Amino acid sequence: MNNLNRKLRLVSLLVLLLPINLVAQDNDSLKTKKVQVTFAYPIGSSGTNSLKYLNNFSFNILYGLNGGLNGVEIGLVLNYNRGKVKGFQLSGVSNVCADSTSGFLLSGVLNYSKGNSKGFQLATVNIAANEINGFQLGVVNYAKKIKGVQLGVINILGDAEKGVPIGIFSIVKKGLYELELAGGEVIYSNLNYKMGIERFYTIYKIGYSSYKDNPVYSAGLGFGVNLPISDRQKISIDLSGNSIVFNNNWELKCNILNKADFNYKFSFSDNFSLLMGPSFNIYVTEQKVDGEYGTLDIPYSIYENEWSNGKLFMWFGLNAGLSLKL
Repeated sequence: MNNLNRKLRLVSLLVLLLPINLVAQDNDSLKTKKVQVTFAYPIGSSGTNSLKYLNNFSFNILYGLNGGLNGVEIGLVLNYNRGKVKGFQLSGVSNVCADSTSGFLLSGVLNYSKGNSKGFQLATVNIAANEINGFQLGVVNYAKKIKGVQLGVINILGDAEKGVPIGIFSIVKKGLYELELAGGEVIYSNLNYKMGIERFYTIYKIGYSSYKDNPVYSAGLGFGVNLPISDRQKISIDLSGNSIVFNNNWELKCNILNKADFNYKFSFSDNFSLLMGPSFNIYVTEQKVDGEYGTLDIPYSIYENEWSNGKLFMWFGLNAGLSLKL
């Protein structure tokens, strides 16, 4: 984490010290140069005129400021282009473009494009200030609009009409934000929070039940999709893994309930819906109560498998509840 913080501070310092600003430049006005090498701007083969050149191959030993790229660019710290970037960029810390990008951008910390983007972006943080047509893979991804996929821990998206954010947290303008209160045959009450878009959302789950007059708590994470049938009807398919805690026993033993829920949802209004449907359950546990494996009151099983220190149960169940769109 300290190493990442140092890299982020270095990028911020370099950007602040650059004697230019993020103003796009038309590539047609640039002179083409096959090869350029820069130690640290303006110490390089193009000197102070580097912003006037479109390079086919660019090598920035520390950091370079160039007009544009149509080919390959490699830099230890920073690759900066005022004009369009097309091709492959590799940087130890950051790739920054004041215009559009097209191709494969690979960086240790940051990929930033001010204009439209097309292709693949891979970095700790990817920022497409305008529209991206392609794929973003990083810890944090941001795009004003996407036609493609975001895959990361945190995705921030302005318009997901033709794109899909996949992550632990997907913050989408006019996206899906929904609370569900539902119950089933083994976890009597579940509070589920869903965020993302209708085509793909993340689910955070907490639940409460009891077993042999002792409390059972659950906490889970999952993913799901809503499949529309009509304006008021849809089918939701949710997959989740849930950690089960019996009688406040927080031992690090396997006690996991995996669920596949298939719910029919009928909307009474724009915000309220009724849900009901079957579930498929796989319960794996290493915990014993009164000499028997399990801390859930399983009604029946279609398959069981016991080994030296655990047991697996499978069964079909039922869910029912209400949902509220926020």
